[in-house]
This record gives sequence, structure tokens and C-alpha cells, in this order.
Amino acid sequence: MAEISLAPGAEDTALAVMISEMLKGNLENRPEREKDFNALKGNIYIQALDADVDMTLVFEKGKLTVHGGKAGEADISIATDSTSLLELTNLNIIMGMPNYFDKAGREVVKKLLKGDLKLKGMFTHPIALTRLTKVMSVT
Repeated sequence: MAEISLAPGAEDTALAVMISEMLKGNLENRPEREKDFNALKGNIYIQALDADVDMTLVFEKGKLTVHGGKAGEADISIATDSTSLLELTNLNIIMGMPNYFDKAGREVVKKLLKGDLKLKGMFTHPIALTRLTKVMSVT
């Protein structure tokens, strides 16, 4: 069973609380995604630029600690507005991969190309990014 916890002080960061609860729900509703969760190792830094909020997901193969703010060196960094962050959770998973060809996927690609979504580490850590997308997807 996946272990997801908030680091001390993270409970004061609404985004950190929301993401940790969403991940718990996703893994309960889609137990087949636990394999991807258990394979994740590294730090994912997320910023909601419009809300001036940031958090770090620290994955340690089967364990996730959610920090309010930046914690450690990020393997993957995601920076966008809060609406776009929530839209990332709507990516559909088809045959184990995120679908970038439906409406939700095309919107993500469009935001990447326009610079409204900044994603660092997508070429250096593509497998981790795919696994993260799978465990974050609510669809």
C-alpha cells in the first residue's frame, strides 16, 4: 500500500494538502497505478504562479512526502497557473500512456508550446514524468 504523508508545515499549504488527498484517492480508485507510484523516485517541484504557491513531491519508491515550498533539488519542475495544474490531472491514460491527442492532451501541448506551462526535466526524466502523469490523472 502506498504511503503518502505531509511534511511538517505542509498542512498550511492548501495545494500540498489537495494534491496529497487527490493522490490517495487516485490510488484507492485505480489500484493498478500503484505499480507506477512504487517505481517513482525523485523530487517533483510544482509552482502555481498565479497563487504564489509551491510544493515539492518527494517520491521514494512506494513512499511520498509532500512538502510545502521547495525541498531539495528538483528532478522535474512544473510551473503554471493553478487552473492549468488542475487540468493536468484530466489527462486521459490510454494503454498505460498519457493521451496527448484528445482535447485535454492537446490543451497541455498548446500551453507547453505557448510557454504558459513550463516543464523542466521532461527530456531528462521522461519515464518519471509519464509515471507521475499516470498517478496524478483522475480519469
